[in-house]
Amino acid sequence: MSTNLTEEIRSVEAAAAQKVADARAQAQELVAQTRAAASARVKEAKQSQFRDYRKRLGEVEAEAEKASALTVEQGKAGAEEFVREHEEAVKKTAQWLAEEVVSRYGRC
Repeated sequence: MSTNLTEEIRSVEAAAAQKVADARAQAQELVAQTRAAASARVKEAKQSQFRDYRKRLGEVEAEAEKASALTVEQGKAGAEEFVREHEEAVKKTAQWLAEEVVSRYGRC
């Protein structure tokens, strides 16, 4: 009877050891799958964020382009107005300068 009991204990221990080994292997596989899934999600999230970044960057660049075009147009209009406002003064100054040169150095 002790032989049968010993063999039975050994077979139960072997079965338990096999179940533990199977459970460890299954746990390792689950961990590997979870890591792979997490890695894939991180990769997808990075790609999504990069796409969103590029889209937003394009929108901001378009807005900046419009704002800069408006600023350039305003600058051109301001420059033209400045020229019109000071055109008479420039003519008077040029006339005065020419007269001074002629009076000082003569016509030759």
